[in-house]
Amino acid sequence: MHPACTPRAPPVHPHRALPRAPLTAALLALAALAGCGVSPDGPPAPRPAPGLTLVPGPRGLDVAGSGGLEIGFGRHERGVLESAARVAGARPRPVSCGGGRNAAAIGELTLVFENRRFLGWRTADGAAGVGCGR
Repeated sequence: MHPACTPRAPPVHPHRALPRAPLTAALLALAALAGCGVSPDGPPAPRPAPGLTLVPGPRGLDVAGSGGLEIGFGRHERGVLESAARVAGARPRPVSCGGGRNAAAIGELTLVFENRRFLGWRTADGAAGVGCGR
């Protein structure tokens, strides 16, 4: 972590008012620290979950190494994207999709949604469920 992101100011008694100059300096320092640890593109990508892999299947995504967990078609978009991002260790990025649907890619895997529901996926090797433009 950047040294400026870990302030080491002495504690201030809650009932004692700060003089105006130090208060202004404190507010400026707080404003400078507000952006520490956040990239302009959003939060950093999650680390891949050890021992887990997304495996596209006919009913959604299987989570290999999880003992049978899956991310099935029909699930809400936010939960699908958060779960897939945690397993893959990559942040989803929006991709173009037709037919009134939206899509997001995580690596080479594209996930298709309509009305915030997970409807399909596609990769270079195959697809299942509903695709873009159909």
